[in-house]
Amino acid sequence: MIRLKTLIREMTEDDLKRILQKIKTKQFKLFGQGDNGRVYEIDGEDKLFKITTETEEYRVAEKIVDRFTQFTTFIPVYYVDGRNMYIMSKADELSNTQKTVIDQFINGYKIYAQDEGGEVSIFEYLDAEGGRNTDIQLVNFLRALQRDIQKIDIEDLDLDLDFKSDNIMVWNGKLVMIDW
Repeated sequence: MIRLKTLIREMTEDDLKRILQKIKTKQFKLFGQGDNGRVYEIDGEDKLFKITTETEEYRVAEKIVDRFTQFTTFIPVYYVDGRNMYIMSKADELSNTQKTVIDQFINGYKIYAQDEGGEVSIFEYLDAEGGRNTDIQLVNFLRALQRDIQKIDIEDLDLDLDFKSDNIMVWNGKLVMIDW
């Protein structure tokens, strides 16, 4: 039996064709941009598409496309074009409290990484001391993210992960990485 939640999150072939047609006919507007790409909101849709110049970011999108039930800590990716563009769900902003909790964790991580000499992951910090006084929702998210990164199996992704509050949002009531 297919669960209703799964049906809601799936994108049908017709949905994908409609969205790709909207992209082709420029029915979108700039949603945001960063160092390595731009994100566009597709008119009348709850989906975004991103064009990235970051090869590793695109590799992750290729690994997680249509596998949102297996990689729950990443925003669902529904389509990759084979070059540099992918279509994903649109998520909600973090609350101020969530943003503060994540920023505090990241500040602690930066101090820890500096003390350790650099090449440490956020997960090493979490194991060493970061989890002691950290919000349980964030700890649970980080543990799930750690498992997802291991499943993705891209060398050094745990070290290269662009973990910051700007790259985390809420989708379907859960924290997700929207950029990595």
